[in-house]
Amino acid sequence: MSACSRRSALLGVLAVACTKDPPKQEDAPVAAFDASSLGSFTFIDAEPSVAIADAAPPPELDLSPYLTATPTSAKAIGHTSVVFKLELSGGLTAAFKPESKRGHSRYRGEVAAYRLSRALGLRNVPPAIVRTFDTTTLKAAASKNSKALSLYDDEVVAHAGYVRGALMPWIANLEFLPIETDPWRVKWTKWLAADQESPVADKDLAAQISTLVVFDTITGNWDRWSGANVGIDKTTNTLLFVDNDGAFFEPAPAAPLAAQLALLAKIDRYSKKFIAAVRALEPIPLSDAIGEEAQGTPLLGPKTLASADERRRRALTIIDEKIAKLGEAKVFAFE
Repeated sequence: MSACSRRSALLGVLAVACTKDPPKQEDAPVAAFDASSLGSFTFIDAEPSVAIADAAPPPELDLSPYLTATPTSAKAIGHTSVVFKLELSGGLTAAFKPESKRGHSRYRGEVAAYRLSRALGLRNVPPAIVRTFDTTTLKAAASKNSKALSLYDDEVVAHAGYVRGALMPWIANLEFLPIETDPWRVKWTKWLAADQESPVADKDLAAQISTLVVFDTITGNWDRWSGANVGIDKTTNTLLFVDNDGAFFEPAPAAPLAAQLALLAKIDRYSKKFIAAVRALEPIPLSDAIGEEAQGTPLLGPKTLASADERRRRALTIIDEKIAKLGEAKVFAFE
């Protein structure tokens, strides 16, 4: 079987494995919900998370208005996930993934992936912040649309009159790049092979796809290759790693994780700056980079964090073996 055929088969395994819903995420030890703590609960996301040295996060959208804006209307927009498109006070629009019966606490994966990406200096993961809404206000917004109200009644989980979840500023005119299917799949696997050279026009895109595979290996995102989970900002040619609620499961589903590691092993070319940032997490605990959900309460549980760090180490081992075999010049083909 040719190298291209092996890669195509591997991506097919990823896509099939991702159609099965894995166990729910590990619950972080969340304290009893206290409405008086709402101020600190939302303020946590007013500032970016810890950044690794020499990997400063890019300029960011001002998220502070999203921390206090209230929903005025809602539409149900999810397919397999529970997602609402919210119109908010102040003319803002956002997607909201609440804690739900179907998705449990999967919203934490969105927030954790965003925070980790910024700690690693990536610009690819769209902002996702922890928000709580009181049930009266959120249900009133959902009541303006019959499908949204039905989804709310069937799925949304509330605690003491409040709903918590991930709020993501709306990306207008979002487009997707189908890197999981041909002809894109054939193109980028060739770009990332040691015996190939990325076309100059596509070199930055190749670097971002390589980084995506490493990033998803660390987060354990089992759902990336199920389709339409990679956006693109064509004005800047920036890939957008959207839909991260399949990240940080404990335990990570075995089949997709094995396929993801195998895909990583097939890639020979990486970003030198990004891999340096991944290494720099060694003295900085993932818990610091990912932070808290509420004051004094971690966003992710200790087993989840330990598993993510183990995946990070395994990824670096794979890359170090490639360096020993191919040399740094070939492996670090991108800045």
